[in-house]
Amino acid sequence: MMSEAPRRPVPRTYTVPELLRDLRWLVSRLPSLWSIWIGGRLPRALREQVIVAVAQVNACRMCEHAHTRRALEAGVSDAELAALESMNEEAFDRRTWFAIAHARERTKADFVNTAMSEPPAVLVDVLGRQGYQDVEDVARAMTVSNRIANTLNALSDRRRGTPIPGSRLADELLINLLFLPGAWLGTVVAAIRQRKSPFAVWRQARGYQGRSIPG
Repeated sequence: MMSEAPRRPVPRTYTVPELLRDLRWLVSRLPSLWSIWIGGRLPRALREQVIVAVAQVNACRMCEHAHTRRALEAGVSDAELAALESMNEEAFDRRTWFAIAHARERTKADFVNTAMSEPPAVLVDVLGRQGYQDVEDVARAMTVSNRIANTLNALSDRRRGTPIPGSRLADELLINLLFLPGAWLGTVVAAIRQRKSPFAVWRQARGYQGRSIPG
């Protein structure tokens, strides 16, 4: 008897009030996010592994697809990405494992108690106080991106007769109106880099189900 493939989690989408709340947080953290992404305060390979782990929790197949490619470009091996998918602790050094595990757990908890006065001592010991905060910021910023992308896709899924549980049509329409042009611009840029049709890149990202990246 063939074993069933593991069920992927339901994509996490946005309501408009939730989106506005998280966009306010995002604006408040722009200086830190600039230092992480542009200043290189968090190593690129580690950052991309955290991003892929968060996308897996949020079931954002488009973001997982894009950042799996970027992780490979940053020097993360295919074996490490496979270990990331299966959460095999033995495949990572201690710092990377703590960063990935922390990002996943905070994402699952929807970042409750974000304003706690003191982070867990073991995480500070391993990641450093700044590293701990950077991992937290990356995980939360990418959750915003994941949930926007999932809400964009939710409208297409609804048209196909498979609406995402808990997602609302009014939120899907408004968020598509606001963010779909930017999503397509990003797709065009990716298509130019990959020398592919934008429609092919979009379909490939929407249908992504694992770590294998076609050429």
